[in-house]
Amino acid sequence: MENKPTVIARIYFEYGASLKKQSFWKKLWNNSLGEFLLKKARESNIEQANIFIAKSGYLNYKNITYNISELPPLNNPACLELVDSEIKINQFLELNQDNLKQAKIVLVHPNSEILFT
Repeated sequence: MENKPTVIARIYFEYGASLKKQSFWKKLWNNSLGEFLLKKARESNIEQANIFIAKSGYLNYKNITYNISELPPLNNPACLELVDSEIKINQFLELNQDNLKQAKIVLVHPNSEILFT
C-alpha cells in the first residue's frame, strides 16, 4: 500500500435529508441522502466512510435538536466522514455535487494545524 497524504472530508446534513430527482417508488423506499452517499463512497472505492448521528446539535443556525429516542428527529445533524487521498475525495465530491447542495462540507488536510490552548 502506498503512503499517500490522507484527507478527511466531513459532510454535514440533516438526518432526514432526502435525495432529489428520484422516481416515485424510490422516493418511497430508498430516499436517505446519508445511505445514498455511503453507497456511492463504497462504489468510488473510498478508503473509509462512516456516518455519525449527533446526540444533539444544530445546523445552519436552526434550533438545537436532541436525539433522545430510537429514531432521531428528521432535522437532527448527521455527518458522513470520508478518509482517503485528496484526489479521490475531490473526485467523489465532484461526482456527487448535485446531491451535496443541501450539505455543508469541511475538508481537513494533513498540513492543517490543530491548536491547543
